[in-house]
Formats: sequence, C-alpha cells, structure tokens
Amino acid sequence: MAEVALSAALVSLQVALPAISLQLNRKKNDDDEDDINNKIENIIRLLKSMKAFIEDNEDLIEHSTRLRKDQVEQVRDIAYEIEDVLDEISLHSMHEFRSNKIIRKSFEVGHNMKHGYPLRGISKKITSLDRKIELIGTQMRIFPPARSQPPRDARSSGTSTARVQVSRLLLDDELVGYKKHKEEFIRQLIDGGHSPAAVGEKGLVRIAVVGPAGSGKSTFVKNVFWERKFFGQFDCHAWVHVSPYFDVKELLSGMLDQFRTSRKESYHREAGDIMTNVRNYLVEKRYVVVLDDIWRVEHYEGIMNAFPNDVYGSRIIVTTRAHDVASSFASSNRFIHNLNGLEWLDAWTLFCKKAFHDSNGECPSELKDCSNKIVKRCEGLPLAILAVGGVLSQKPNYPDVWEKFHDSLGYEIGSNSYLSGIGSMLLSGYKDLSSNLKSCFLYFSIFPEDYSVDCGRLIRLWVAERFAIETDGKTAEEVAEDYLNQLIMRNLVHVSRRNFDGRPKNCRVLNLVLKFIVQKCKDENFASVFSKQNSPNQKVRRLSVQSACTFSSMNIQKVRSMFLFSYDNSSPSAIENKFQDPRLLRISDMQGSTLTEFPKKFVHLGLLKYLNLRDTEIMVIPKSIKKLYYLETLDLKRTNVVKLPKKIRVLKNLRHLFASQKTVKNFTDFDSMRGVKVFEGIGNLTSLQTLSLVKVGKSGRIIQDLKHLSQLRKLGLTQIPEEFSRDLCESIEKMENLNCLDLSTTTKKDYLQLGELVNPPVSLQRLYLKGRLEEFPKWISSLSNLFKIVLKWSKLRYSPLNSLLDLPNLMELHLVDCYVGEELVFEHSSFQKLKKLVIEELSELHNIVIEKNAMPELQQISLSRCQNLKMPPLGISELAKVEELTLCDMNQEFIAAFRKGGAGRATVEHIPVIHSFTRNGQFSSFENLSYFPRV
Repeated sequence: MAEVALSAALVSLQVALPAISLQLNRKKNDDDEDDINNKIENIIRLLKSMKAFIEDNEDLIEHSTRLRKDQVEQVRDIAYEIEDVLDEISLHSMHEFRSNKIIRKSFEVGHNMKHGYPLRGISKKITSLDRKIELIGTQMRIFPPARSQPPRDARSSGTSTARVQVSRLLLDDELVGYKKHKEEFIRQLIDGGHSPAAVGEKGLVRIAVVGPAGSGKSTFVKNVFWERKFFGQFDCHAWVHVSPYFDVKELLSGMLDQFRTSRKESYHREAGDIMTNVRNYLVEKRYVVVLDDIWRVEHYEGIMNAFPNDVYGSRIIVTTRAHDVASSFASSNRFIHNLNGLEWLDAWTLFCKKAFHDSNGECPSELKDCSNKIVKRCEGLPLAILAVGGVLSQKPNYPDVWEKFHDSLGYEIGSNSYLSGIGSMLLSGYKDLSSNLKSCFLYFSIFPEDYSVDCGRLIRLWVAERFAIETDGKTAEEVAEDYLNQLIMRNLVHVSRRNFDGRPKNCRVLNLVLKFIVQKCKDENFASVFSKQNSPNQKVRRLSVQSACTFSSMNIQKVRSMFLFSYDNSSPSAIENKFQDPRLLRISDMQGSTLTEFPKKFVHLGLLKYLNLRDTEIMVIPKSIKKLYYLETLDLKRTNVVKLPKKIRVLKNLRHLFASQKTVKNFTDFDSMRGVKVFEGIGNLTSLQTLSLVKVGKSGRIIQDLKHLSQLRKLGLTQIPEEFSRDLCESIEKMENLNCLDLSTTTKKDYLQLGELVNPPVSLQRLYLKGRLEEFPKWISSLSNLFKIVLKWSKLRYSPLNSLLDLPNLMELHLVDCYVGEELVFEHSSFQKLKKLVIEELSELHNIVIEKNAMPELQQISLSRCQNLKMPPLGISELAKVEELTLCDMNQEFIAAFRKGGAGRATVEHIPVIHSFTRNGQFSSFENLSYFPRV
C-alpha cells in the first residue's frame, strides 16, 4: 500500500511546486535556486521510480522478507514526510493570498517574526529527504524482492483447472436461493428465453451472470452446466476460467481440447492459428461455452473472434463482477442475471446447514442472537456464509466463544487463518486498481458499519484529499465521480440508493470488506478508527471517531482528516481539549454531531480545505473564518446559522457552499427550507460550483454578484423579489454548466417572473420553482436533459402537463398547489420515461385521467391533500410497473375506494404496496391498503 502514499506525495509535490519555487527561491541566490530545484526534481524522479517498482513487484513484496517490508514502510514514511514539508510551506505562505503587495509584504514580515522565519529550514529538510530517498532507492536496487511466490498467473485454464475453479465456492448439494434466476436461466439456455413454442431458437444467445465476489456466480452456472441432460442439447461444450492475466492462445487451446473431449474425440494438436482452428471446429455445431470470471470488456472481445456467426442456437455464458462487462456482452438486458446475495431465509438456511449440519435451519436457542449478527454481517454472500459457518462448526457451541468470533471477524479475514481466503476473494480486484482508485476504495474504512454515505459528500472529500484532480476538460469533481463509478462497476462498492436517472445517491462497502480494509488501513497508517475497542495510531493520517465514549488528550499533529460520527460531548471546548495541535488538518467532518458553537481553534487551521457542520446546532460563523484561505467546501446545511460573515468573500478557493436553516415545520410547508443571508461580494468567489440556499432579500445585491459566478453547477435562492427577475435571468444565462436550479419567492403569493430567460442552461437536470407563475415558462419545454421538475404554489390556470409531456428524459414530476383546474389529463403516449409522480394540494382537482400508453415506466405515485378527489385516477389499472402508491391526508371517500370491496379496488390490485397516512398535528395514523393474494 506504500504506492498509495507515494502517489499522494507526488500529487502534492506537483501541485505545490510553483509555490515552493516562489517561496524558497525568492530568498536564494541563483546557485541555491538551481540546487533546490534540482533536489525537488530528483525527489519526484525517485518517487516515481519507487512507485513503479512497488507496483510491479506488489505480489512478491507481500510475501517477501522482513527487510523488504521494512524498506517499503520506510518509503511510505518518507512520502508522508514529504507531505508534511509541503503542508508547512503552504501553512507559512498564506500571506500570498493578499492581493495588495504592501499588505502582503507586511503580513509576511509579521508572520516570519512571530514564527522565527520558518521557511529558512525548508531547504535543509528537502536536502535531508533527498538523501533518504537516494539511500532507500539504492537498497531496493541492491536487494531485489525474494521470489518466494511465483509471478502472477498468466495461464488460462484447461479442464482440470476449470473444475477446481467451479467447485471452489460451494458443493453440489449446498446451493440454495436464486430459484427464480435459475428457472429463467435454464429457459434461456434451452430455448433462448422465449415462449415454449420457440424451443431451439436459432442464433447465438449470450448470457451474463454478474455479482460481487462470493455471490456464487460460478456455482449458479455450474449447477446447470454439469448436468448430463443439459449436455444433450448441444454438440460440444467447454468451461474455461479467464484469469486477469490470461494468455489468449493457451485459453483457446484448452477450450478446443474440452470441445474434443466432450465429443470423445482423440486428442491432437493442430498446426496454424489457434483462433482459426477453433472457428473451423465450431462451424455447423451447436455449442455452449462458459467464460468464467471475465474482468474487463476487452478480455471477452479478444476471445469472441474465435466463435463463428452462429445460426444453430449456441450459447455463450460469462460470469463477471463488472457490470460494464455484463451489459456490453449480453444479448439484451433480459439475459443479464444479477446475483447480489441470498435472501435472508436462504442465507440463514445455508448458515445453519454448514455451522450445525442442519438442513432445516435449526439453531440452538442460546446461539440465535449471535448467529443472527454473524449472518447479517455476511450480507447474503454464499462464500462468506459457508466459510464462516465452516469455522464455527469446529468451535464449541458456547455463546461467549461465538461472540468473540463475531467481534474479531475482521481480524480473522485479514490474517492467515482459514477465513483469509474470503478477504482475498472479496478484494481480488483491489490489486488491479490504480493508486488513486485504491485510495478512494480504502477511504470507505472511515465510515461505520452499515453506513451509506452520500455520493456527493464522498466526491467532495476525495477532491479535498487530492485523490482526484482536475484534468483537461473535466473538473476534479467529475474525475472523482468517474472513480466512484469504476468502483461500483467492479462490484467493490455497492449502491444503497439511486436517483431515478440511475446515478448513485448513496453507497457503501460490504461489512466483511469494511472489516478487512479497516485493519489494513490501520496497519498502513492510512486511516484509523477510534472506538471503545480501538485506539488510534499516533502516526495515523485520517482519524474516524465512531464510539460514544470519552478519551484522553491526543496529539494529532500527523492527522490530516478527522471525522466525528459519535461522541459523548461535542461542545467546542471538549473537542479542542481532546485534540492537541491539529494545525495541519485538511478535513474536518462533524456532520450530525451535537456541536452547538463553532470551535474557536478551527479558524487557526490554515490548511483546512473541507469543513462539514451539516445537521449540527451551531448558530454563528465567526468573521475570523476569513483565515481559512484554502477552504474548498463549507457545509452548513440544516444548521441554525442565519447569516454568513461579510469576510467569507475572501475565500477565493471555495468551490461548494451549502447553507440552510433548520425548521420544525413540515417539509411541504412554504418556508420548510430557509436560506441564509449573504452580504455583497459573493461574486469574488469565482471558483464556486455550489451555492445553496441563499436569501436574496429586498436589496437584491446578490443577483448582480451572480453574474460573475459562471462556474456554478448548483444554485439555490430564496426570497427573490419580483423586481429583480430580469437581472436574475441574465445571471442564469451566463451559467452554462448549471445542472440544478432552485428558486423560491418570499411568500406563496409572490410571483416568479422567469419569462425573460431566453437561453437557459442546456445542461439543466433538476428544476425547483416555488412561487406564483403568471404562465408556465416556455423555455422549460426545451430542456432535453431535465429529469426532475418540482412546481410548488404556482397556481396556474392551465395544466402544466401540456408543456412538459414532450420532455424526453423527465423521470420525476412533483405538482404541489401548482394548478387550480378541476382535471389533470396525462395524454396518450406522454411522459414515456416518468418514474415518480407526486400530486399534492391541488384543492380544485376532481379528476385524474391517464390515457392509453401514458407513463409506461411509472413506479411510484403519491397523492396528498387533494380533498376534492373522490375516485382513483382513471386509467391507473394500465400502469403495469407501479410498485408503490402513497396516500396522505386524502378524504375518507377516496380512501374507501381503495379498501377491500371499494369501488376502485380492482383498478389497483396490481400495485404491491398501497399505504395511507392521515396526519393530526404531530401524530399520524397509518393504514395498509396493499392487496394480499391468497397463497
């Protein structure tokens, strides 16, 4: 893992190099200047060489001598030292942010006198680092890694290897679950997945089985593939395991051998091109091939040329962990089988079968609680369940023994025990990641078990950590989003919740993976978790406090990132007293803590780039926040902050500013989301990508400032006076990259005048309009990228649906008190991609009509406080994909129509979940109206 630290040091050096030259060289003569530059360039060259050496010999180093491991640890420590030196330079160079030369010089003199001219010692430190790196580089060249392990396996698999790989997860009689997938899989193999009349479907069918490591993909396929009655459907068959480093010729040669063996033909090797030989052999044959464990799209593309254009109904099956492989390989989406783990009952049955040798799922009563926790931690992965169950089957059935095993499961997986194979399997794709991707993946060790982190928050953290940096044509945030998508596609990171446009909203890693990487990060000083069981390493770079317990004072001079997930006393004084000398801190995330005041010491954290105080109780941000020159993210969402200090305008590196006030009112009320006051001068923050929510107020000065913020991606404004509408439209037109726009008037009765917006940002994806509209803005109909629109309190005389029905990518539609008509009509074949529909407070609405083929993809419907609506929407029975219908504060006649025997019951019996809520003050009553068919 030293290459992760090296990568971070290299990025830091390259980013800070201009500042180093500016600061150090201005105080040196030309010879010294050249000497410093040469040393820095030499450090960069040697670090790159070491990084390449470690990456090329990763497997060998892992199993190498203690001497080699010590050298790698020294390399990591040197990389951290380099970061420390660079941070010191940055900390003592903040006067460079002063635009006035005289003021800048006076600050520089005052700072140097106060701190004893700190930059004078930097060149000595650089010289010392240069010598250390030269020495360790020489040692690594003299002592190459001991080759106690063979190099990475580049062999493809023949018959015997294939059977070993197929059998390594589960025994034949241990497959449980995936019943529906198996039935459909067999249908697709035999008849192409069509109706019984289409048995023997001509043409090649390609089927993909995708899922995380340990989900039982190979066993799932094996249980069908190795049945003799299945082989009778085909002329020949082969199963090949595709390692990450396979050789195409050897793989195809082994495949051809299997084809011949399956037909009981004599073994002989043919001369000539192996790909041509395979193609010639398969001509006019109906074959089935399993390509087990494909890692990348280019892997199967390099093999597919060996298969002829087929008209005989052949089948090619791949198992893979990568979603991009599955989607690009399969004949269509219905030929992709996602195996994401067993349902709870199947997982419990499998565990009891292995741990207690009981096929009925019986567990001793005294072990049930602990067994439940263990099975939960395995998260439905058959491999993990079987391995853990196998270990426990050899242990005495004492609750304290099993509890100890549960608590040490992370260590067991990371050690050389029987369970270490689980870690190797679950993280088998880890070693192939780039250094930046490794850093991003290991970062999940910071978050507690079962914690789903918001993807936007994660992306901003990665940018602040410099894991993702800006490239030509992409912002650092876009690069970080690409990294996240890569980890998701490789099934290393799992999506907990998606937006309706398919983008991940929350994500996490599996619990077993988390336990493994937490231990790995602690060993490597990458990150450390503080809890009742663990104390942080004094050298740790990232600290995550996850236990509501007190602890003694701690020197965190080496800590660069601090997270507070749980703590008994989050008062400013308690935090300041516990953490000593955090002057080099770059990230402070205290989201959700009970913090009531802004900690005074925070304004002295000159290198702070990310400050998250979301969902805390703080009320005031001090004007001294102006000292945080490097700050990139300031998150004050859902706090008690009413206004921001004037001096925030000097934070020119600020990229994301979130701010909104906490309210106790219902989310649907007009002022449920209140913006904060910002003084004039916000236009100086030209790096801003996010600005939300901000009060405009009577003066409207913020509107003029917005014209300078052309880099904005997200803008949220409240209390917009009607008279500034033209200027607001002009400002928005300059924001070419804007993808989220949230606008609100001062009261429900005030108007949003948006007709002047002639050239709206074409990239706009989410639009929230809260306030009266004289007429529906015509420009909205041109937003081809819009996937969500929320209209609140618009009071339109004419239905807005006519202006929205042709939006090609609209997936979410919220209509709240936006229309005063009596009927809403969803026209024939309109809203083709809509997945969520919310209709609320349409007080005059009597009828909803859904014409044929309208909203064919709709999944969720919510109807709230429409008191004149008496009957279910006409045509709702045609919405075949609706999964959930929610009714809130609807009149009793309307609700009665959905009950058993009600007039509209038959129209909604295809909807699995129907819930009704009636609120009365702070209390609400709930009624489950779902249809439960008899079993």
